[in-house]
Amino acid sequence: MHLIAASTQRNLGMAIAVVAIVGFALYLIYNVLWAGRGERGSEMELAPNRKPYLSDEELETSKLDLALVSGLVTLVIIGVALPLYWLGEPGRQQGYVDYSREQFTSRGAGMFEESCSSCHGGGGLGGTTDHTITDDNGNFVAAIKWEVPALTTTLYRFSEEEVRHILNYGRPPTPMQPWGAPGGGPLTTQQVDELIQYIQSIQLSPDEMQGEVLAGLIAQVRDDVLAANPDLASRQIAAEAAVSTAGADDAAAEAAARNLAAVEQEIRETSEQYIRNLPEVNGASADRGELLFNNGVYGCARCHTPRDSWRFTGPEEEPGAGPVELLNGSDAEAAMVAQLGNLIPADIPGGGGFGPNLTNGATLRQFDSAVGHEGFVMIGSQEGVGYGNFGQGDGGGQMPAFGVCVGDRDSGERSPIFGFCTLEDGSPRPGTLTEQQIADIVAYERGL
Repeated sequence: MHLIAASTQRNLGMAIAVVAIVGFALYLIYNVLWAGRGERGSEMELAPNRKPYLSDEELETSKLDLALVSGLVTLVIIGVALPLYWLGEPGRQQGYVDYSREQFTSRGAGMFEESCSSCHGGGGLGGTTDHTITDDNGNFVAAIKWEVPALTTTLYRFSEEEVRHILNYGRPPTPMQPWGAPGGGPLTTQQVDELIQYIQSIQLSPDEMQGEVLAGLIAQVRDDVLAANPDLASRQIAAEAAVSTAGADDAAAEAAARNLAAVEQEIRETSEQYIRNLPEVNGASADRGELLFNNGVYGCARCHTPRDSWRFTGPEEEPGAGPVELLNGSDAEAAMVAQLGNLIPADIPGGGGFGPNLTNGATLRQFDSAVGHEGFVMIGSQEGVGYGNFGQGDGGGQMPAFGVCVGDRDSGERSPIFGFCTLEDGSPRPGTLTEQQIADIVAYERGL
């Protein structure tokens, strides 16, 4: 709507400018080629300062009336035109903001596909990248495959300034390298802003985000649900078999696909019921909190559990004890951990990684009550703002905000994403997790 208003004002202004230019050109042509022709050769008689001027009677009647009417018309035009012009100013301003946002998003999309999509996936949907683990002296330890997070909900949990800090300085010891000039990267300040604007453009809606959170929980309990419901598991196997054997029979394939979709929907509904029915103590479920804790980019294990965000691919160089014969799955990881000893952290839930160790009562010492603990998980760390008994926020996005949308926090009105945390209807955009989900996580963490 603002763009339409801005376009109308611009088109009207262009039309007025064209009329003025054409009129001035015609005036010049008239005076040079026509009206001035009769004066040639008789300048002494026809020069303005040689002609007799109007009489007092003419000056004080028709000439004066014409001047007064012209002045009145001019004042009326100014009095009407200026308010009309300024009434259109908000539309022009919003049109400029929208146009700038479109330009930033377009350029940011190009940079993202060129520099970021190889790790974060096309459209920021996540991916994997090769990485290496080194010891304190920089010596090679092991080759790993790092699971790079999707960026489609980043601005729910991180403020624009935190995203800018991560883009500028990277996120050691993860594969995220510095990209901005302040951290030694190749991108200018404007290019970083353009990337942030593109990231804003790919954020999921609140409903889509909650669907992603729930899908992760369902995926974790799926096997338990099928084991507890053997009839449902048998129907799921039969439905998948029917889809694979339908062949070129379109009718049979369509019927098999509908049946499989119905079974999958039943599995989802049964899983949701299973999650809701997990036991609670004082209104919170540690079992449900464990599922939320381990829920990928929407959870806590990615930072607080060693090796949660990466998988071994093997020691491509000899680490000191001889090469490890690569096995499959957990056997390969167990063999490698056994050989590399303390160089590879144990996969202890909450044992610490990018984030601090949460085990052995660490959260109880940090937060005297579950309420304070929940508050920190909700709002995350902030520059210069203390938390708990020992914590001090650094403002670099170390601890995300899981309970409130913080995309606008600390950014000011110059931000290209200013207003992200307010929905179109004026209501606040929700956080990644609900208060109940955060209470469940805290119940789990305080029991580690």
